[in-house]
Amino acid sequence: MPPAKRPHAARKEKADREKPVNPPGYLATQDLKDRGWTPRLIEKFLGPHDLTRPNGLKMGGRRLPPVKLYLETRVDEAERDDTFLAAQAKAADARERAARNREVREAKRQALLHAAAASYVPTIHPEPIRKGAKNKARAPYLTGLERAQRQLEQELGNVTDKEAGQLRTLLLERLDTALSVVYEWFPAPGEPKGAAKRIATSTSDAQPSDWREWDWD
Repeated sequence: MPPAKRPHAARKEKADREKPVNPPGYLATQDLKDRGWTPRLIEKFLGPHDLTRPNGLKMGGRRLPPVKLYLETRVDEAERDDTFLAAQAKAADARERAARNREVREAKRQALLHAAAASYVPTIHPEPIRKGAKNKARAPYLTGLERAQRQLEQELGNVTDKEAGQLRTLLLERLDTALSVVYEWFPAPGEPKGAAKRIATSTSDAQPSDWREWDWD
């Protein structure tokens, strides 16, 4: 007798069985996307959808709107049209340019965050702290770190939650590096425990003052 399936596995198997599939001869919008279609191309060369099917995805317990389906024969016919092929190539070029621009903007923004963090140089006042008490060693400087972060975020402008988290991590690394210089037992970021490390005043080719002057729009 085969072993009984675990409840989670049974539910997953049932969900897989019940997952909606496209009827034969139809393509969903995701299928079209995989073939290089865009919403604008669909609107221009296919027009209204031919059918719908239930959406297998849910959001907050609510099933998403039905999936639009298109006759595969219509799709194939459109894809043989020279006008469509030219429009698709143009759309692909636009997507590639947009992706490159996003990468450039993201790289520049990351450089700004690192340069801003590099302007934070905490001054550590040695105290008699027992070995290994990392939180106690950090505690006197956290208020100053948070104040520095607020100031940097204000000067950077339009800081997202993700960027705020990255900036916090960078500032903590700066603080921990400074603490590792003063307390021999305090581990420097990325270094073996007890290794001393001087605070770098620059990051890559960026200077701490650069981020205030760069035009990154």
